[in-house]
Amino acid sequence: MSNHKVLIQNFSYLSALQVFNMLLPLITYPYLIRVLGADLYGLVIFANVTATYFSILIDFGLNLTATKEISIHKTNKKKLNEIISSVLMLKFGLWLISLSILFCLLWLIPSLSNHKLLYLFSFTICFNELLFPRWYFQGIERMKYITIINLISRIIFLILIFVVVKDQTKYLFVPLLNGIGAFIGGLIGIFVMLAKDKNKLVVPGWQSIAKLFKASLPLFGSNAIISVKDKFNVIFIGMFLGMKEVAIYDLAVKIMTLFIQPIDILNTTIYPKVAKDKNMAFMLKFTKLSFLFVIGAVLFVQPFLQPIINFLGKGLSEAITPTRIFLIAPLIMVWSIALGRNCLIVSGENRVFLIGMLLTTLFYLLLIFLAYIFNITGFVMVYIIISILTYLFELLYRVYFTRKLKLCSN
Repeated sequence: MSNHKVLIQNFSYLSALQVFNMLLPLITYPYLIRVLGADLYGLVIFANVTATYFSILIDFGLNLTATKEISIHKTNKKKLNEIISSVLMLKFGLWLISLSILFCLLWLIPSLSNHKLLYLFSFTICFNELLFPRWYFQGIERMKYITIINLISRIIFLILIFVVVKDQTKYLFVPLLNGIGAFIGGLIGIFVMLAKDKNKLVVPGWQSIAKLFKASLPLFGSNAIISVKDKFNVIFIGMFLGMKEVAIYDLAVKIMTLFIQPIDILNTTIYPKVAKDKNMAFMLKFTKLSFLFVIGAVLFVQPFLQPIINFLGKGLSEAITPTRIFLIAPLIMVWSIALGRNCLIVSGENRVFLIGMLLTTLFYLLLIFLAYIFNITGFVMVYIIISILTYLFELLYRVYFTRKLKLCSN
């Protein structure tokens, strides 16, 4: 315990944020479903998913590559300033490109232009990727700032939702208020990074920006590929079923995500240490413990799923069975996230990681194609099963290559 004091502190801060993240949908989801209705809420979710694709472009894998660079050079002030400036400049350029693409889509696609303001307001969530320096706080291993700043911005969002969104005519304020919270949180993060920690913005050389771009490109590719299998279900459900079914699927995903988020926090916490020390035995111990925790949590929640769903999504009782099945996914993701992020990426096997994402996405699209051929795309459960099979394929690929390349001890 004493040897890993910083890790324990960081995990505690991120766990506090995780508890709040788990409570937030429990508070807002039933309220928004009741006020907006399932169809309109589904449309809001659909627009939000569209905005997340731009967030992936703005992130560009920098949340991992920049974290790694900062963890290595955090004692070198001159190098640290160069990394910070390069990341912010690169992100700003990607944000401008994303905004330009959105305007083009709104102009060219009638189904999007009919809800122009909804998609523009949803885009404001991208301020989180543009401004908030999560990569910096992870790199210097001070997760408390991530927790405190996120709590402030999300509490602002929570309060304003209940104050402003009183009926269906106010649905545009849901993404707008979320974006305002992201903007405020981002500004606070920038202030802490520059003013409090006495870092400076400099004019980075093109060589520094190019190095970051090149290192991040495979991770961006993998994130973009991941987004196909993780986000396209919402697009397909919206196309083949309807916005109410989008709301049903979103509820199942929200509950399933409650079990995956602690896994992600754990891997986020140990990533700087594993990236620096290459201690795979340490990583495997943490993963085994988290796997046992997730098994216990999934088994514990099963008897309470029906009342939980009835409380969260009034009128969405159809989500009970899909959610029950979807809870198989966290058991797979425990190992998949650890082997991908804290084994393949840490070991510099970005190419193997990217190819795995590509193959996994092709496997996902093959399953979608087969579902279309056999005319079973009209059932939410089909997309749940496809997701689980895709996660399993991804895990088997990573297990195979970590063993083949002898990256992790058994």
